[in-house]
Formats: sequence, structure tokens, C-alpha cells
Amino acid sequence: MSEQTQERTTPAGRRVVVVGAGMAGVQTAVALREQGFTGTVTLIGAEPHPPYDRPPLSKAVLLGKADGAAFDVDFAALGIELRLGEEVRAVRPADHEVDTASGPVPYDALVLATGAEPIRLPGTEDVPGVHLLRTLDDAERLRPVLADQRDVVVVGAG
Repeated sequence: MSEQTQERTTPAGRRVVVVGAGMAGVQTAVALREQGFTGTVTLIGAEPHPPYDRPPLSKAVLLGKADGAAFDVDFAALGIELRLGEEVRAVRPADHEVDTASGPVPYDALVLATGAEPIRLPGTEDVPGVHLLRTLDDAERLRPVLADQRDVVVVGAG
């Protein structure tokens, strides 16, 4: 075994928890396996949907040309445990655990890949006709609203 391979190989008992099932979280989990990590990899996502790519939300999904944009990754075949619809409520570094509604999840290494929350424009809370687009559920709620609209203003270029 080469020195480079020895450096990449990790004890099978090690546990990596990745919080956030978006692009960064998925790529991290997949890269761990591709780099030879043999320990436990757990990917935790707050949304109930299989991990998906966000750019198609404002294009194909919103236009009704696609139902989703799930990543083409066989998580089971890679030995990546998916815990979807599970929000991490707290990180307890001293205990090497994250807290979820279903209980604590232990880790040896933790990756926080939660992304960013959209910024609401001041004064737009609870204003009819003002919508955010960040998640698959947002796109599905917005699709029928846009079907009935002639004029639309988009704020943001993400």
C-alpha cells in the first residue's frame, strides 16, 4: 500500500455527519467515498425530498417541465445514510453529537453545509403576492400562482 493510500484510508469506525443535503453536502458525502473513506457517512437534510439541485427550480420545475431535480446519486450503493426531513436543532461539540427530533447523532467529524437563507425585503412579511423561491416546495407552490399572472417582478439574481 502506498503512503498516499495510507493517508487517505481511515478507520472503519470513524463517523462523519454532514448537515445539509444540498449540493455542498451531497458533494462532500460522495467525495468522502471517492477518496476511500470507509467509516460511516450520514447525510442529514431538513427537507423530506431526496437531495436536489437548486438552479432548475427557477427554470424547469417552475415552468412545469420537470417535477424535481434530484441528484443522480445512488446513496445506498455508496453506503451513505440519508436522513431526510430531519432538522438539526443543535450542535454539541463537547459531546461530538448533533441533536435532531429523533435523538442525538454522534460524529467524529462534522460538516456543516446548510447553505443560506433568503433575505426577505423589509416590509414584505405577510404581503399577498410576495413569494420566496429557495426550495422545491416553494417552486411547487409558486407554479400555479405564476400561471395566473401577467406582470411579475423578480428581485435577486441567484
